Amino acid sequence: MRKISIIIGLLFLSVGTVTWLYFKNLSEGNYTNENVFKVIPKDAAIVFEYKNEASFYEIFKDFSLFGDLLGKNNLAQLKTLKQLFIDQKEFSSSFTKSNLFFSLHQTEKNNSEILIVAPFSKEGKANLEELIAELKTDYQLSFNQNETQPLYQIVVKQQPFYFIINQSLLIGSFDKNLVSKTRASIATEEENNTFNIDFNSQRNKNSIANLYINFSKIPDFLNNFSDRKNPTETYSLKNFDAFAALNINYQSKALMFSGVTYVNQNANNYVNLFLEQEPGNNTLKNIIPFDVANYSCFYVSNYKKFKQDLNGLFEFRNEAEKRNKQIKSISQKHSINIEEELMPITEHEFGILQLASGDKVGIIKTNNTNRMSFLLSTISSETKENIRHLDDANLLYYLFGDPFKSFTRPYYLMIENHLIIASNTSVLQNFEKNYTRQNLLSTSDKNIAFQQYLSNQGNVFYFVHNSNSKSVIKSFLSKPAYQNFKSEQFNWESFYGLSVQLSADKNKFFTNFYMSKLPDTKNILPELDSLALDSVLN
Repeated sequence: MRKISIIIGLLFLSVGTVTWLYFKNLSEGNYTNENVFKVIPKDAAIVFEYKNEASFYEIFKDFSLFGDLLGKNNLAQLKTLKQLFIDQKEFSSSFTKSNLFFSLHQTEKNNSEILIVAPFSKEGKANLEELIAELKTDYQLSFNQNETQPLYQIVVKQQPFYFIINQSLLIGSFDKNLVSKTRASIATEEENNTFNIDFNSQRNKNSIANLYINFSKIPDFLNNFSDRKNPTETYSLKNFDAFAALNINYQSKALMFSGVTYVNQNANNYVNLFLEQEPGNNTLKNIIPFDVANYSCFYVSNYKKFKQDLNGLFEFRNEAEKRNKQIKSISQKHSINIEEELMPITEHEFGILQLASGDKVGIIKTNNTNRMSFLLSTISSETKENIRHLDDANLLYYLFGDPFKSFTRPYYLMIENHLIIASNTSVLQNFEKNYTRQNLLSTSDKNIAFQQYLSNQGNVFYFVHNSNSKSVIKSFLSKPAYQNFKSEQFNWESFYGLSVQLSADKNKFFTNFYMSKLPDTKNILPELDSLALDSVLN
């Protein structure tokens, strides 16, 4: 009996020891990775993380999209660092099974650089001085020994790479100013962690690669490459105070990530209005013309709640009084309570799209076409054929919010159960012509192939068609940025499009990010190919 008791005791001790070691190692890993986000400068819009393991390099060995996006020079630099720190036996143990992080930063006008943060493995922590000694032996390494935290410069293949060591992290870049800026923010204990990552609940530790997006920083990052005033003013996710933690889903010719977007619930922005709305189907994509450059579609399950929250947003913006006066003025002028009459016959969906020409079109779905036609006819004037012109300003903005802000007094027409609006009649006529001839994006074989990987359920649907966006992108970018964009360094023309989908779940959004290369139509699934059209009708 005593022998059995001893054995049981030893078993419990063994289990307890293994459990303690497991959680100790897990805690240490999380602590190190959490430190990563504390040192990354707070202007980072995007951070990419991957596991430094053989499986990652094997899976992505023939993956060309990174080079297409980052550019040949950046990819060559990263390969150089891999050959130095990862592939060489002298240094590889320093980063074995570490997670490597890459963040993107604007450094000067029309330019951005990558910051690399690499946590040392346990072996690497112990041999830090040995690592520096090895580097000095084999490479041209320089640093100021009198500095508390030296800035190292190493020349590899005639390229200077700069780095510092901070709390078991190697922080480096081919841009000296970016590393110096990072070191300065660390020295002043500046709060950098704009991603607010909670590693216990928000980060997928099992994923081979993760993508983090700080939506609030994207407008500033994009504006850095434009000479226009407030170029992202109409960007659908502008002022969206949120970050996404997404894990990769491998596809050979696509970047596909899924995960969760965590929002600042105290922030007053348009996208937050959809947090308490149930997701639904996006049917508006079925009537979008083939020449669309981008679109933003929205799904509302409860208009009463949406209206209440939208009015609260107008209160925050000090626009409520102006809004109420305008609605009241319309009611008095036309003897109709347009707000109470129009909202019940509005279906769940509305959106805005931009055409390749740069023109914008708004769409609102209705569940009672005849009733909506009658109501709008009482507050509008006839122009030509079936096109009318709203008599009063900002009505749709006050009823549906930000997507319609640019339509002050739009022209409109009804197409089946959709209200279509634009700032001039020719855009509406072309839209109607494309719809009648079924020149639609949804009938394109390439779009069918693209859409097969996307969910049809959500609340916010954002899409960019790369080829149709050429003139829009050119007008947005500054001349130097556009020349770089079109250079042989990048291969943007190989991409078909980009999609971001947000599906509400109380205090967060389930998120899908998808960016794919042009599909090989020869390899499209048979059931899709049977629906495909080789060309649009003339």
